Amino acid sequence: MKASTNRILTTHTGALHRPPDLEELYRKKFAGEPYEEAAIDARLATAVAEIARRQAGIGIDVIDDGEFSKSSFWSYARSRLDGVVARPLAPAPAARDDTFFRRAGQTASSASDRVRFAEFYADTEGPGGVTTPPSVIQFYMPVGTAHEPPANHVVAGPLKYKPEEIRRDIANFQRALAGVAHEEAFLPAVAPGMLATRYRNEYYKSEEEYYFAIADALHEEYLAITGAGFVLQLDDVSIPGRRRLLTGADDRATFRKWAGLAVDALNHALKGISPDRVRYHMCWSSMNAPHTDDPPLAELADILLGINAEGYQIEAANVRHEHEYHVWEEVRLPEGKILMPGVICHATNVIEHPEYVAERILRYANLVGRANVIAATDCGLRGRVHPQIAWAKLEALAEGARIASAKLWR
Repeated sequence: MKASTNRILTTHTGALHRPPDLEELYRKKFAGEPYEEAAIDARLATAVAEIARRQAGIGIDVIDDGEFSKSSFWSYARSRLDGVVARPLAPAPAARDDTFFRRAGQTASSASDRVRFAEFYADTEGPGGVTTPPSVIQFYMPVGTAHEPPANHVVAGPLKYKPEEIRRDIANFQRALAGVAHEEAFLPAVAPGMLATRYRNEYYKSEEEYYFAIADALHEEYLAITGAGFVLQLDDVSIPGRRRLLTGADDRATFRKWAGLAVDALNHALKGISPDRVRYHMCWSSMNAPHTDDPPLAELADILLGINAEGYQIEAANVRHEHEYHVWEEVRLPEGKILMPGVICHATNVIEHPEYVAERILRYANLVGRANVIAATDCGLRGRVHPQIAWAKLEALAEGARIASAKLWR
């Protein structure tokens, strides 16, 4: 990864808004309506080229393909893995209480928040969940978002990676970067623990065997991305998500044991890949919700630093986490590592003032060193805010980084 050697570099988490016509093509595909795969492939290639130019044009230094080919940051992997089958959903329980969410194995939904703020969820949660505000669905995507129909997904056979889609994504992005000024390029991929907590295992004999089988399958995707010269971004909500569900004193010991397995499996998936080609994004699930049961970063920092990555991307603009820059007063960032704090929040339509973005950057630069900071977003912007707001936020990110750079490199 490139460091901020003469100015603060900028990046984001990956998911950007697809053009409406490409969104509609994917919607038809997932809805089972007539569509042409060749039309999707052709439009995808041009859309990736457009998004690469737009990122660079507003001053984002480390860019990606917008994750245009993916249904979501983790569910995309289903089409790339043999051994995963879909089954109809069981009837929903009458009340979505804490017990249900523990049984469901959810890591993104907030269990105790749903109990404490039951009226809020009942009154406001739309078809996109609390992650996607109803206004985004109504005004930006009136025909519906391009998501696969919900189902129970089960690992029912040996997992084997299918490389066709990542080869397409790599080829599209390589062509898109021709003539586009940028410091570095990355492609996101899901972490093993994220898939393991979302699928039910009916094939592997133990939890450890299951996690490492997922790691072996995803290893091929990781190798393809880094082998093509891109930085690999690992997306993962499972660590803070699992900690959110396990809140008691005894459960904390259970969580630490599980986290050890998740990190071991992830590092196994990274075998042979240099940490300086890897950035890890730890997500607090990013739904537009109370977040009062988010685990504190102080409990997760040592787990985070145990991952064989050079860059660590964390939420730092979210009002439940902005104060956590103080963690790095106590926890020493290891030599050669880079912090990528989110200085732009995706959970509000308020566009950050560039001067305040600069202040957020300066907090981290003063703690861990200016060369060890890359300014980022808290999470992906697609589906969270209107696209016009999203691009204005990225412009504020770039301008804030310029202001901070002028102060740090006088």
